[in-house]
Amino acid sequence: MKNILTLLCFFFLSISSYSQEYEKNVSGNVIIEGSFNASVKIKPGTMYIYELKGNDEYILDSTLVKGNSFSFKNKSFQTGVYRLAFNNSTNSLDIVVNPRESNKISVKLNNYRISKGYNIPNSIENKIKKLYTTKESSITQKIKLLKKSSKTRDVKLAEMKSLQMELFEYGLSLHNENPGTYFGMILSQMHSKHHNVAHLYFTDIDFSDECIVRSALLPTRIQTYFQNYSNWPNNEYGFHDAIDVVMDHAKINEQVAEFCMYNMLDGFYNTGQTDRKGNAIWNNLCNYIMDEYIFGEGCGDDVDPSELLKERASQYKNLQIGNVPLDFNAIDRNGNNINLKKTCASNKYTVLMFWASHCQHCMAELPGFANWYNNNKNSDLEIIAVSLDGNKKNWENAIDNNNFNWINICQFKVYKSPVCLDFKIKKTPTMFVLNKKMEIVAKPRSTSQLQSFLLKNK
Repeated sequence: MKNILTLLCFFFLSISSYSQEYEKNVSGNVIIEGSFNASVKIKPGTMYIYELKGNDEYILDSTLVKGNSFSFKNKSFQTGVYRLAFNNSTNSLDIVVNPRESNKISVKLNNYRISKGYNIPNSIENKIKKLYTTKESSITQKIKLLKKSSKTRDVKLAEMKSLQMELFEYGLSLHNENPGTYFGMILSQMHSKHHNVAHLYFTDIDFSDECIVRSALLPTRIQTYFQNYSNWPNNEYGFHDAIDVVMDHAKINEQVAEFCMYNMLDGFYNTGQTDRKGNAIWNNLCNYIMDEYIFGEGCGDDVDPSELLKERASQYKNLQIGNVPLDFNAIDRNGNNINLKKTCASNKYTVLMFWASHCQHCMAELPGFANWYNNNKNSDLEIIAVSLDGNKKNWENAIDNNNFNWINICQFKVYKSPVCLDFKIKKTPTMFVLNKKMEIVAKPRSTSQLQSFLLKNK
């Protein structure tokens, strides 16, 4: 009888462990292990684990997969979303690690593509995430179909908003059913409780909790705030004011503040936003973040940006017109080593062009430009085309079928290719025009603008 009572007490304690309030800033040692189902035929390979922060991932460890199983060394984790990847970054699965829930996570994999048919027993956190991911995929598919429909713009926007709210309410229900969980907390805050009141918009987020940076919470909320409350272009400094609001909340914790600085910097750089005259405004906003908060004193004595953040921010400065970007060496299609600095020194202009064979916009523009280039190329101009392809055959077919007779480079890691990372590439086509000193002299937004620049500056 005593043993039965003990088991019952343990059972009720285990199911009620998440009935408490969510506990912030939790860290602790966790073993992450897993195995493939015996029916899955795989060769020995490597499993990687990454820490996720917004749109960026940072490798933490790797381990060999032997006999269909793997195990990472026992190490300290802070609560958040992490990524497992088998052999390459495209074959990945995001998991929730919460040391408060368990000191061991066992992942059961039923497919070589590890995100398909997986199971993580005895983890409420990952049960919530799996359910939410399935719902999110369904909503995303509906939104894609809606965008392609013949419905009016207003109807599309209204229905998209309704679908997004459906997803949020589903996440909220998961939170309510599983109180005290990290991922449930994240889902419950994806939509502000005070979304109609600008000065209260961020008050429901605890910016002192460093664990929130390992989720999509802050990027989502910040982007929505900018969209709804920047009042741009009616207010020329609307985005500047919005940046200040975010940083006023975030400065309570240095890690969260750094995350917000970099997330906004990266977001503005890649937005392509222009003013009424068609001038890109990201440059001004990036400079504002860097000058006021990273290299300046916008946060006063509350935040002392790390040297790593300063180094990463400097890369954005280097990508502005008039500055010199990072040099690189890469092997082209013919096996030649291409050095950017040497190439620039040998030509009046060097065009660095990022593209992909699967990019419809690229394949609509580049063949025509290639015809112009082949008929007008001379010793004063060189083009280095860096492809974001992951498939060598598709890349080579696009080159051969369209007479892309310039320097062709592909590192087959898509957006994670080293050159793409250095140049902060998030969309294709993206172009830089560099002079002999490797200074950026133009950043045309289309091949027609590129052609116009080259003709005017012969």
